[in-house]
Amino acid sequence: MSDIYLVKKGIYATIAYAFIMSITAVAAKQVQTQIAVPVLVFWQSLFCIVILFPQMWGKWQRRPLHVIKAHFLRSLGGFAGFLFYYWALNHIPLVEASLLRSCAPLCVPFVVLIMHRMMIPKARWLPLLIGFIGVALVIKPTPEHFDPWHIVGFLSAVGLAFSMVTTRMLSSHVSGQETMLVYFAFSAVMSVPLALGQGESLALPSETWLWVLLVSITLYVGMHLYTLAYSYAPASVVSPVSYIGIVFAGFWGWVIWGHVPDWLAISGTVLIFLSILISARLNRK
Repeated sequence: MSDIYLVKKGIYATIAYAFIMSITAVAAKQVQTQIAVPVLVFWQSLFCIVILFPQMWGKWQRRPLHVIKAHFLRSLGGFAGFLFYYWALNHIPLVEASLLRSCAPLCVPFVVLIMHRMMIPKARWLPLLIGFIGVALVIKPTPEHFDPWHIVGFLSAVGLAFSMVTTRMLSSHVSGQETMLVYFAFSAVMSVPLALGQGESLALPSETWLWVLLVSITLYVGMHLYTLAYSYAPASVVSPVSYIGIVFAGFWGWVIWGHVPDWLAISGTVLIFLSILISARLNRK
């Protein structure tokens, strides 16, 4: 199987992943008008545990402490990332929440700096600067436009960046199924006290079942496609292509909620995409 064929498969898998995850975001934004965010996270995690548990039957092994720590950090980052993303979806347009979450690659160098004390190469500063100018345009940090929920949306990118770095750390020690199962188990456990602390019941109203099922199924399929994409093509290809998800999110936001991005959000999107393209070229080199 040629490298070109594999790269094409990676591109197709990435586009499919972006489309599926845009549906996840639509369903999550819709159902959160009826249930709290921790309740949604609990049920989507429980669904994925049911799917993944049989795949790991008889495959568990004793893990050294450094792998357990990496599992914890990956799960914490992923859990926080989804919480912040879903909270942001409740208060800002879908396309802006999705865009801010997609800024995770910009945060990865800083996560690596914190976790591994690895300095950011000088060549990386230009794309990072361009990307964060784009983030500032989306957030609109002026008194008349500033919305703190944009900061919450960006925090979802920070959580996702931690999960990306630690997933790579785990990839040489454990299977993808183990990483995902530990993460979903952690999310299910952590969401229970959050829900109860807000005075929410974990029981789902009957009219939300289909929405929660849609969120859970598309989330699992999306994560599977994401894993396939990275197995077929390098990150320098997958990362820029994945930004087509912003187009899908913008389409759904316009059709369903009538959200039309302003010129600041569009300019910020262009700058963020440009920064990812420059970073991808540096990766290839």
